[in-house]
Amino acid sequence: MTIAMVMAPARPALRTACHVIRSLPRRSHSTTTSSVSASEVSHFSSLASSWWDPMGPSRVLHLMNPLRHDFIASCLFDSSPDFPAPQPGTTPNTLHYLDVGCGGGIFAESLARTIPHPQSAESETPTVTRAASITAIDPTTTLIQIARDHARKDPKVSAHLNDGRFRYVNCTLEDVIASRNAHKSSDSSAATGAVGEGVGRKDGYDMITLFEVIEHIDTNASISPLTFLTDCLRLLKPGGWLVGSTIARTLPSFLINQVIAEAPWPIGVVPRGTHEWKKFVNPDELEGWASEGLMRSADIERNSVMRSGSEALDGMRWKCAGVVYFPGFGWKFVPGSESWGNYFWAVRKGL
Repeated sequence: MTIAMVMAPARPALRTACHVIRSLPRRSHSTTTSSVSASEVSHFSSLASSWWDPMGPSRVLHLMNPLRHDFIASCLFDSSPDFPAPQPGTTPNTLHYLDVGCGGGIFAESLARTIPHPQSAESETPTVTRAASITAIDPTTTLIQIARDHARKDPKVSAHLNDGRFRYVNCTLEDVIASRNAHKSSDSSAATGAVGEGVGRKDGYDMITLFEVIEHIDTNASISPLTFLTDCLRLLKPGGWLVGSTIARTLPSFLINQVIAEAPWPIGVVPRGTHEWKKFVNPDELEGWASEGLMRSADIERNSVMRSGSEALDGMRWKCAGVVYFPGFGWKFVPGSESWGNYFWAVRKGL
């Protein structure tokens, strides 16, 4: 089969693919008021012990990590008037990050290494991601513990854990929303002892990351992907970016990400059951959810500063960039591949 044949429109083949998918093993779905699926938590808990093995089941995530930093840097470059270059004698890194669905901490720990030490912050050159702090959350207890233990092995990262510039929190996005709402209310004691206490920054985050997360949101749960994105946008500062990566729902992605990638070793690169093709999201769908999420978040958070309804779309910016995995060479940005495979995406919240 040639690349042209794979890329060509193939409705009959898609119908066949859908039939095959119905025969694949299904996971149970959560029905609680949470975006978290119990079966997803169980699946990724089983991978915890090998999460930091660069040749293990999470190898493709390790290889993708440099592109995550590059894509964030491109977003900041596009919005440089809103994130001006730091002046001499000032702290170069000023952005506060929230990493949602951090897993074992591959991205979070790498970002924490770029946070300047307090005693040398003013003399250091700003990094491309400009991080001043990062809070990383995940609902999987085992993965959070793995992430903390690994971070302690690096003295610089461990120091940031100790001083609070880097935090791992075992909670859900909904817990963060609840924590922030409690702290914003007049009765701040309502947040005391709550799951995710203190995670929801009152003034929000400059950057929120969702790497390989949106395709794991349970579409049968009470919290839909749209609601999940809306909650993320509620936590984002005006002018900030919500950045993520996911997979388009196409015939090529079914063949590559479900059939081939999850095939037995030595062909496959991820454990069987990692993906569900029906949960993959096309770029146009995600852009639509982002637009709707901005309007919903503005209506929910309506105040004297934030505009409501369609006005919230003023200043919105959408970015999308396809990436392809080349065995032996790793991940590369490939323009146009976002329409059929893996891609990075980002939405900027208007000022």
